[in-house]
Amino acid sequence: MKVGDLIKKPPVVVGLDATVEDVAVQMVENNVGSVVVVDSERRPVAIVTERDVVRTIARRTPPTAKAAEVGTARDLLTAKPDDDLYQVLDAMRKRRVRHLIVVDEGGRLVGVLSIRDFTEDWALKELSGKVWWPKPEE
Repeated sequence: MKVGDLIKKPPVVVGLDATVEDVAVQMVENNVGSVVVVDSERRPVAIVTERDVVRTIARRTPPTAKAAEVGTARDLLTAKPDDDLYQVLDAMRKRRVRHLIVVDEGGRLVGVLSIRDFTEDWALKELSGKVWWPKPEE
């Protein structure tokens, strides 16, 4: 099973000029927990999660702050649609991230997966065949 098999809907995106408030509105309107900031060629620049929005509010940062400045913008964890599910999930676990950006060969955004997507019954069945117990030394 591949990463692309889990993508269910188009990702929710905003442009480089989007604010934290813009992101929060998109999250509510689309019932999602993350929004990707993309450049003019649809390449991911940052990802803003619900946690980022909460931190922004708690730090009293104005809602007009640029979304790309409050989200994760460095060292984004990305995968390709043909990547193996287990390897990607393992990378998410090691990096302690809950959202995965899926890009095409040109680096353009094609989808976003949440840790929740990996808990679908059929995904769990597929992944269970790849789990090592006890886990081999890393």
